[in-house]
Amino acid sequence: MMNVYKQLQARDDAGYNNSSSSASSILNYDGHSSSTPVLPFNYTIEGLTRDVYPKPLHSHNDYWRKHPLFDALSVGAVSIESDIWYFPKSYTLQRTTTESTGITTTPNETLYFRDDEVYVGHNQVFLHPIRTIFNLYLNPLFQFLQYSNPKFTYTNGSGNALLGDQAKHSVFYNDPEQQVYLWFDIKTEPNSTYDALKPHLKPFIDAGYLTYYNTTSDTLHQGPVILTITGNLPVEKVQAEQVRYFFLDAPLGLFNSSTNETTLKNWGKLSRVASGGVQNLLGNDYNSTLRNDYSEAQKVKLKGLFDTAHQYGLKTRVWGDVTWPWNLVDSHLKTLFALGSDVLNVDDLKRANDLFPN
Repeated sequence: MMNVYKQLQARDDAGYNNSSSSASSILNYDGHSSSTPVLPFNYTIEGLTRDVYPKPLHSHNDYWRKHPLFDALSVGAVSIESDIWYFPKSYTLQRTTTESTGITTTPNETLYFRDDEVYVGHNQVFLHPIRTIFNLYLNPLFQFLQYSNPKFTYTNGSGNALLGDQAKHSVFYNDPEQQVYLWFDIKTEPNSTYDALKPHLKPFIDAGYLTYYNTTSDTLHQGPVILTITGNLPVEKVQAEQVRYFFLDAPLGLFNSSTNETTLKNWGKLSRVASGGVQNLLGNDYNSTLRNDYSEAQKVKLKGLFDTAHQYGLKTRVWGDVTWPWNLVDSHLKTLFALGSDVLNVDDLKRANDLFPN
């Protein structure tokens, strides 16, 4: 895998800039080359978040949108999710296209997927060689963090001129202390995907941008970005790390009175967020939520899980809730927020943003 620093240098050497014309041509990249081009972007922290306050929103399947990462940040979503795929062998996808729009017909295509990239998408059928974790998330996020953490130096060379707190800043213009939760939902074999993902994060580690847990000193060190793995979990790999820069999605359903304290304490060190599907959390009562708001008994059960997770220092998230009708979606989100859920799982960013206006 090409080192992230080398990818950025390759972009500069190739003369890529943040113009729409460059982006347009690169979007047609079919994967048949020795390295993946770096996708340019023309967004800035100030342009995205200057008049936006962070909100407790989890941008579910963010890559569905036309502008992954940027759309989420533009409404103040503090939590962003990507589905990732890693393939130990390179392969080709050959597609016969019969769809047409007006007088334009998309030609047949052959796409090449490499064994040294991590791809982003919900379904393997719709992956594209240019849509890598580096291009859609890590590169723009790293550039944003570099911008919000400049060097301050006295002109006489006497040292650091930054006043006040020396902590690293996040990407929210109005709230630089607000951390960003970046999620990797692993869809392929967890251990090999984890090994392929780790090198991409080296620049973030070197710059001190990641929250991490030191197992030797039993201490948590805060940074502007919190990485969480969900889906297929590489539990043994993460547990074996002396310094954990990746956290695991804790099973929210375990945070009840029947789970022993040792297990919950262990998850408190492996995780920063506990999440669960609403059907799993509510069991046989789930069907009633498809047409109604949560019952009082259901609210008590959910609040109990949230409160217990909070006791172990974890944020909470509920997924798999209704997606229609809109009035019920809105009602469920407001109820979960009132009960203490920390990040609300949303697909429609604009609608969710209107629930929490600035």
